[in-house]
Amino acid sequence: MNILNHPVKNKNNYLIVSLILATSLSLLSACSSNSSSEKIISLNSGEVTKPQVSKHGMILSLDMAPVFKNTDSEDKDRSFHSTIVYFETLLSYGNNKDPRNTFVLVNEYLVSNQQKQGIAFFETLLKRYDKQLDDQTRAAYLAAYAILRATYADNVMLLKRIGWVIDTFDLLEQANRLSNNEDPLVHWAAGLVYAQVPFFFFKKEDAYRELNWLAERSETEPLSGFYREVYHHLARLHNSDGNKKLAKHYLQKSGYEDYQPNTLYMGWFTSTKEFGAGMAARPTITEVISDRVYRLYGFGFSDVHFVISDNGHELIAVDAGTQPGLLQAAHQLLKKHHANLPPITTVIVTHAHWDHIGGYSYLKSLNPNLKIYGRENYHGTLERVQRNHSYKQFRSEGFKQEWVKNYKPDVPISQRQDMTIDGTLIELIPVKGGETEDAMLVSFSDLGVIYVGDVLMPYYGEPWVEEGYIDGAIATMDEVIKRNPKHIIHGHHPLTVIYGPEQLKRFKDAFKWLVDTTREHIRNGYSAKEIVRLNLIPPKLQEHPEDYFSYLAPRDHIIARIADHMLGIWQENKTGQEPEGLDNLTATEYGRLLAIYLDLSAENIHQALEKMINNGDNELALKMAVAAEQGYGSTIAISQLKEEAANRLRSSAQFFDPFKFVVYTEMINKQHKPVSGTIVNNKEVN
Repeated sequence: MNILNHPVKNKNNYLIVSLILATSLSLLSACSSNSSSEKIISLNSGEVTKPQVSKHGMILSLDMAPVFKNTDSEDKDRSFHSTIVYFETLLSYGNNKDPRNTFVLVNEYLVSNQQKQGIAFFETLLKRYDKQLDDQTRAAYLAAYAILRATYADNVMLLKRIGWVIDTFDLLEQANRLSNNEDPLVHWAAGLVYAQVPFFFFKKEDAYRELNWLAERSETEPLSGFYREVYHHLARLHNSDGNKKLAKHYLQKSGYEDYQPNTLYMGWFTSTKEFGAGMAARPTITEVISDRVYRLYGFGFSDVHFVISDNGHELIAVDAGTQPGLLQAAHQLLKKHHANLPPITTVIVTHAHWDHIGGYSYLKSLNPNLKIYGRENYHGTLERVQRNHSYKQFRSEGFKQEWVKNYKPDVPISQRQDMTIDGTLIELIPVKGGETEDAMLVSFSDLGVIYVGDVLMPYYGEPWVEEGYIDGAIATMDEVIKRNPKHIIHGHHPLTVIYGPEQLKRFKDAFKWLVDTTREHIRNGYSAKEIVRLNLIPPKLQEHPEDYFSYLAPRDHIIARIADHMLGIWQENKTGQEPEGLDNLTATEYGRLLAIYLDLSAENIHQALEKMINNGDNELALKMAVAAEQGYGSTIAISQLKEEAANRLRSSAQFFDPFKFVVYTEMINKQHKPVSGTIVNNKEVN
């Protein structure tokens, strides 16, 4: 897989740099390595960039720092990608020390073919804050910059290309020195670049060294799934050297044994026919509190939680997973590594979504006297759960309604109450905010742990159904915050990562700002799409890099969900020229437009789709490819470009939107399997 996302015109070139092999000198001229930053004045240590705000629509919102070229949605020569505009704005203030922000931005540049803009941005960033960057942050920026340069090398004039690539190697070596050869992201960047350059650069041994360093240190993985490409490229290297056994081992480990996409995947989502969607790349056990509180993820869409009671005689489950078989696998893995677990006597359900009750029958099979605590008003949520999705890789092809339809709590909870189970004090707090009306917080105050289910799920309900309780979310967050927990445990692994106790306090204010701002715009004729393109960022967010993920993850979904709640079956927009809901146009009509009214040939369509993808208009390319299949039939060329567009879109969605990830994966009839192996307390085990 070419993780560095060449333009489509180079898709048959498996290497990231087709240096001497290129034959045309009519390529774009190279950016001089300092062309974008020659006039940039570096800030002195301690100097602070004053926040810039301006009116975005009807509200004052954060702008990019003045010395950076403002590349917002008004730049009509650049395809719009809200994630790029968002991270460019925040990183331009020089406060970022979280490498996850850096590499998500790099991935967005790659999937949108905006390496040229990315190179200019990082050159400016490195020059502007040259005197302020610590070694770790500088190393991450240099590694990111090197990836962008490597993937842009095809566009460098042939006579300058070798020097360009050698300079890129120097950047990676500098990054490794700055990080004392201990930064996994620097090793990751270097390994992937070295693994794909032509043989005459003699980088194969360096590639092995960098990739093996990562493969041998699973505990350094920044987030679940980030090392997928490490295993993939080790498989490629071993295969090229004739080591078929090792090649097979690493290819299986990567999850790519059936399909090798040509796009970078380093996120936590999976999507398979057998098990449906997942929000962690492989099965994992984490001890939140040693020998007491266990969090298991990678067993379906939601996480599995167990708490050993104070007296040690009972095991308490919080939520019941997605499927009986997956919950059984999680429980058995926990018993394998903790042989003296007590029996499960109680399950407390945070809400009645399918992925939190789907395995309760397994628990009942273990203990017929099992007691289930859940909200008394679960009926509406359960009714919405009992629908059949078009996308089979969301719940799985084998999902059975019988797993959920008979769910009923033994002890219905309608008001706050305390209870004690085998010496353990538990507080049950009914709330109405976030995804569903039957939400319940579960607080183990003596342990400093609170389970919040999906009250902070960024999508505010499944996007296919009418859900989401925006107005109750603030009060729900207050209930969590006032208990001052040490650990906030969510129903899905990524949420536990990005919404910790301190992040939640600040997110509450940003959430309220966004909700109020969105409603004001909708009341004044803005559509949800127009509001998204405003790039709404609350002033002061730039001061907290650890919050960049937590605000972006729900931002566009909050806007869409509020619009859905406030508007009718028709939706206006500010210009009045793009109303939604008036027509009944489908891909069939767009296919007729292409084939009959515009009289385009299949070759014309092929060329247009290539151009769209090369320019980063992936959503447009996918929509037109689907239409072209209606107008011309499913030709090989159109199908390949449809796959390319969908792969880029799901790569873009891989950190923040599992629903989009599943849809795009299934639209091209592919699967995205888990990484093989199991992680227990940050260590890979057999």
